[in-house]
This record gives sequence, C-alpha cells and structure tokens, in this order.
Amino acid sequence: MNLLVSLRQLIEDKACFLCGEESRLPICPECISAFRRCDDSLCESKLAAGTLSGFSAYWYEGRLRQAVLQMKVQGEYQLATQLASLLTALAASLELPRAPVFVPVPRFGDSVPATSHQFPQVACRALAQTLGGEYGADLVRKTRRTPLQTQLGDVDRLTNVAGAFEVTESAAGSMRGRTVVIVDDVLTTGATIHAVTTSILRTRPNQCLYLTLARSRATIRAGL
Repeated sequence: MNLLVSLRQLIEDKACFLCGEESRLPICPECISAFRRCDDSLCESKLAAGTLSGFSAYWYEGRLRQAVLQMKVQGEYQLATQLASLLTALAASLELPRAPVFVPVPRFGDSVPATSHQFPQVACRALAQTLGGEYGADLVRKTRRTPLQTQLGDVDRLTNVAGAFEVTESAAGSMRGRTVVIVDDVLTTGATIHAVTTSILRTRPNQCLYLTLARSRATIRAGL
C-alpha cells in the first residue's frame, strides 16, 4: 500500500459518508439530524401484504435513503453499526414486553448469521444487548433465492417472498409463548415481514412484532 492510498483512507475514515464533511463517525450529526422520524410508538398498520404491528424509526427518503443504499448496494457495512444504534436508541423508549426474542430477516445462503455484518443481524445484536432480550440468530432461515424486492413491482413483491422462510428445528422452544420481534432495514409493502411472521407463528409465540430502520412512503397501504 503506497503513501497516497494510505492518506486517502485516513481522510475518508474521518469524513461523513453522506456529505463528505469531517466526522469521527461514519455519518455526521448534521446528516443524522436530517433523518425524518416516522412512528412515535408501536402501531398496527394495514400494509399491502396484510396487517402488521411494529415500529419504523425513520422515513426512507433523503439522506437516510442514501445511507441505506450505500450500506446495502455499495457494501459500506461500517454504516450498519451506527444505524443500528439509532434504531436501538429509539426502540428503548417503546413498551416492548420483557425479554423479547429479536429475529433478523435472513438472507439466502447465510452460513454464519450470528456474526453477519448485515444490518438486521447487527441491529438484533445491539437490541438484545441494550434491551435485555435474546438474539435469535439461527431461528429463521431463507430457503430459496429470490429476486431483490426493489427490482419488482408492487404485486410481484407480495408473491416473491411468500413461503421463502422457515423456522429451524430449535425455533419452537425458543419462541413459543414469547414476544418475537422481527428486525429489517426497510419496510415497504410489508411482504418480507409478513412472510417471516407467517413462518414464526407456527411456533405459537405470544405475539410477533417488527422493528425497521426505515419505512417507505410509497406503496405501503393495503388496497393497491
């Protein structure tokens, strides 16, 4: 590694990923202040995929959308830790039942979900540690590869992930009679959360909620 590359990395490590201004954190406080809050508390929403209960921290727009795309599309996973901490801080004020099980939405082919750098896994670890719950890393798996939801229209999103998730052998005892919280990055039609919820309900939990970092303003309501 030559000196020029080393200096460039040093500068980039101290700059905000979104605005480029000097920052000790991946996203500077000014950019975070531009994130627009979404839900104030746990709520029930009639989404295109069905009625689901949960909480979304911010609207999926502006600088937050830019951050999520850099994290997911460009592979800047160092953003996941900071974004997860923002979701965790807001979730701490929610009236969640005691000791919930936090379940990340898995990707197909995840072999070591417990140590994954993907946002759902990073957020679940932070939530479980901060709120005193359990990190259910291996309780749900994705059984087949599916096209990215962002590449599909509204109707196709609803069928794309249907039946694509299943609970593992250890899930029944870990989730039965407890509150299970599904964690993902963005909520749009609710198709993914609904598909994961359907698989979890077979274990007879007390209730199943969701937490997402962001929520889209488009195509989220029922009756599309």
